[in-house]
Amino acid sequence: MRFKFNHRIYYLIAALILIIGIISFSSSRNAMPLASSAIAFSMLNNPAKLAPSTTNYEISSRMLSLSDRWQFVSETQSKSNNTFMSSTDRFLKLKPTKKLSNFPENQWQDIKVPANWWLENHDLSGVVWYRHRFKATPELKERLVKLIFEGVDYTADVWLNGKYLGFHEGYFQPFSFLVNEQLNSTEDNVLIVRVNSPIEPQVQDWSLHKRLIKGVLSHHDARPGGAWSDRAQEQNTGGIWNSVYLQVSNKVAIDRVAVTPEIDLTSQKAIAKVDLDLTYSSKTAESVAVELQLVPDNSADTPGKLITEQCQLQPGINHLHFDVPQKNPRLWWTWDHGLPNLYQLQVNISQSGQLLDQAETKFGFRTIEYDQEKMVWKLNGKRMFIRGTNYIGSQWLSEMTPEKSGFDLALMKQANINAVRVHAHIANPNFYDLCDRQGMLVWQDFPLQWGYQEGREFIQQAIAQGKDMINLLYNHPAIMAWSLHNEPPWDAEWMQYLYQNYDPEQNKQLDKELFASLKNTDSTRYLHPASTVNEHPWWGWYSHSWRKYGEPTEEPLITEFGAQALPNLSSLRRIFDEDELYPDTEEEWAKWKYHNFQPKETFEIAQIPMGKNVREFMNNTQKYQAKLTKFAAESYRRQRYQPVSAIFQFMFVENWASVNWAIVDYWRNPKPGYEALKTAYQPVLPSISSEKDIWELGEKISLDLAIINDTWRTYADAKVSYILQRKWKPLKSQEMTINIEPDSLTKLNPINFQAWQIGKYELVAKICDRHGKFLGQNIFEFSVTVPN
Repeated sequence: MRFKFNHRIYYLIAALILIIGIISFSSSRNAMPLASSAIAFSMLNNPAKLAPSTTNYEISSRMLSLSDRWQFVSETQSKSNNTFMSSTDRFLKLKPTKKLSNFPENQWQDIKVPANWWLENHDLSGVVWYRHRFKATPELKERLVKLIFEGVDYTADVWLNGKYLGFHEGYFQPFSFLVNEQLNSTEDNVLIVRVNSPIEPQVQDWSLHKRLIKGVLSHHDARPGGAWSDRAQEQNTGGIWNSVYLQVSNKVAIDRVAVTPEIDLTSQKAIAKVDLDLTYSSKTAESVAVELQLVPDNSADTPGKLITEQCQLQPGINHLHFDVPQKNPRLWWTWDHGLPNLYQLQVNISQSGQLLDQAETKFGFRTIEYDQEKMVWKLNGKRMFIRGTNYIGSQWLSEMTPEKSGFDLALMKQANINAVRVHAHIANPNFYDLCDRQGMLVWQDFPLQWGYQEGREFIQQAIAQGKDMINLLYNHPAIMAWSLHNEPPWDAEWMQYLYQNYDPEQNKQLDKELFASLKNTDSTRYLHPASTVNEHPWWGWYSHSWRKYGEPTEEPLITEFGAQALPNLSSLRRIFDEDELYPDTEEEWAKWKYHNFQPKETFEIAQIPMGKNVREFMNNTQKYQAKLTKFAAESYRRQRYQPVSAIFQFMFVENWASVNWAIVDYWRNPKPGYEALKTAYQPVLPSISSEKDIWELGEKISLDLAIINDTWRTYADAKVSYILQRKWKPLKSQEMTINIEPDSLTKLNPINFQAWQIGKYELVAKICDRHGKFLGQNIFEFSVTVPN
């Protein structure tokens, strides 16, 4: 039977759903309204699509989304005589331009915004022009309207209706322009954006003197082509990769909301120290009412007291400060130590009952500090051990939707990870929002990776973007530290073997000035000058044997360790053709190297046998990665606070369809290394160690057993048991009762054994609490062989 559409019934149902939704939403928030004028403000104009905010606060005033189908023309692909550019023009040219280019209509193509070029099947680099038409209602001329870009890679020149608005450099920072006067209300508005994501000129030692502040997104051994080949800049990350929208307010625009939590842990009192940056458009000073209120975001607590202050605004930019008290604050904790409690700071600015603008930001009451003298981390005053991983979610940031970022974080938590090093780049903003909610700490790198240009101009650009990074992410309680440069030339002696003109003093001045300029920007977090080679042991991959991880270290922060492994066969088949799966020609090996595989490290240093076929090849690499990962993680955890306080495995996921160091492949299929890290990172771990894992027949075997407890709980009368077996036949076992202190390492008596049969053995150790609840388990495998 065909259904006949009834418009009246449709509108009636829609109205009922809307009313029910409003009632439900208001009840679920359990919050008092800030001001009745907020409802009137939301009805200023017809409803429009809301653009998701990804700055360090969420604008609650009206936002008109411009994310849609746009049009584009690539200069290098244009066939117009007056605009054609040679392929060399794709190279580094970062200066602003005020000259609009004209292209024939038939050259404009459709493209999605937001998106990276490569994800839209456009292999582009250099200059790409964007065009978008949109309508604006007449009343917008009477408002304060800002055109906001949440992320453009790498530079942008912007015109609206033929008027040049300005230039921006930097792929991760939001930027905006006031556009009241440029808006048309009677005809289409035409927005033009000249996006430039160039290629660095490949002169001698080109990758040692980079200019783009993009970190691993432009140069890294885990991106397409690797780090040093002539194809190392393929699959460009350029594009308008994040949202574009108009933000509408009355006379006042809230530009930034920064919240610094100040907590007295003894008196259970806290203050949200609020700094507001405002743009005031009137020509004379006026008084406005500023209303602030703290509302619990993920708990059912009562909203805080509404605070109202009268403030005098001057024309132009205004900076205001407020202290908002909070009694008995619910603190933000990592997922393994408590609940990640969040608060919303709601801000309204009004005048004579009319709402001018409003904003909302989420933050957490917590302290995070690194005691450099004792070399320990403290969360809310309590010492904690950091079990981390390195993370590059994708080479193309628009690919990382909240769903995908959330999936990765769920995998991390299942692997007992409590901290993420966002490796040499700034991630999609939704990742930080999710880390706040999931209770995952973030070690945030600035996008400086290896060598960069010397000179005043680059230093100033790096300082400006460094401040942008801190301002952008400042309110996120998940952020634990800022790190400014990954393996700078002045620290990386290995560069002398790659670069003819290597200078061991290179970038020292850059890093000195960058650190000095940023150290006072955020006094609440640790600022790490550089992630150095000593923090990246890489035993068993770039040098020595994986066994060297068993030796004592002098480094408190281990920010990289790991090894490569092939993904599963089904994933390999998505990367290589069937006849390329087991490479045996130079052409096939070249393709494997392009996809990041390192044959020298695999076969010569790690000494992994290739095997007779691709399945053996895959298994051998995966077993090696799992063995190294587990051994290294356990070794460092046994050195907890002596001096190790934080470790970050390298790395978590493959950031493109490749063969690299990740324990989860690009399609999010875990490798055996994932389970190895999950075991080694158990908060309560029976750790098993020995000097070797192969003994000769009749040799005395001695295995050390220690109990690691990263939790802050005491486990009185805990049950520790082990069983030594061969071919699942028990040879020796024991159960003991011990008291496990919080945040501790407890060494038990060695397990001694003399084997009179060759073969493979395993020791299985297990911990339960006094009630029999499982706490942790570990397996140590070893072999007994015939004497040489």
